[in-house]
Amino acid sequence: ITPIRSSPRSLKSLFDFALAGPLMGIILSLILLYSGLELTAFMDLSAREQLPSVPVQILRSSTLGGGIIEYLLGDGLLNTPNSDDAVKLHPYAIAGFGGLVTNALSLLPIGNTDGGRISLAFFGRSFSRVAQGFALLLLAISGIFGADESNILLSYALFAQFWQREAEIPCRSEVDELDSLRGFIAIGMSIFVVLTLVPLK
Repeated sequence: ITPIRSSPRSLKSLFDFALAGPLMGIILSLILLYSGLELTAFMDLSAREQLPSVPVQILRSSTLGGGIIEYLLGDGLLNTPNSDDAVKLHPYAIAGFGGLVTNALSLLPIGNTDGGRISLAFFGRSFSRVAQGFALLLLAISGIFGADESNILLSYALFAQFWQREAEIPCRSEVDELDSLRGFIAIGMSIFVVLTLVPLK
């Protein structure tokens, strides 16, 4: 997470700063994932056997990532009763999948992460704390009650609580509200987070 050394000019500036990194990361991750899956699909069997394996349990931890993999490599590829099974993937695809999950985690409204900054700009300082508490509660519940079999969400919640809990530096002006375009972008990022972090059924 890039620390902010000086106060942003406004909440709009804070929003733009927080969005820039994850947005570029998402675009790059999608390109890598698609390219890697295309390379995987058109490899001959002998070359594919040399590729690294990724456990199905990890790939099923993301509806968006797992759905793209199933769409390009074959419907039902991840619907295996054995969670220890693995799928051979090109390193580009692995990097793209990991990038999607990492950027989705960074967009969760927790602490002084990019998601926390977007939440602060969108909701204001008071209600963003409510959103943060709600997000942490959901992550904890998903980990404790087995909704997140890979424990990615619970691990991130613990990480954020210990290392990303400092209060964000105040903006020079926190009076102006976000415009409609930024509001729609924030909603779109929220949908992306849910699709990426909710496990594939």
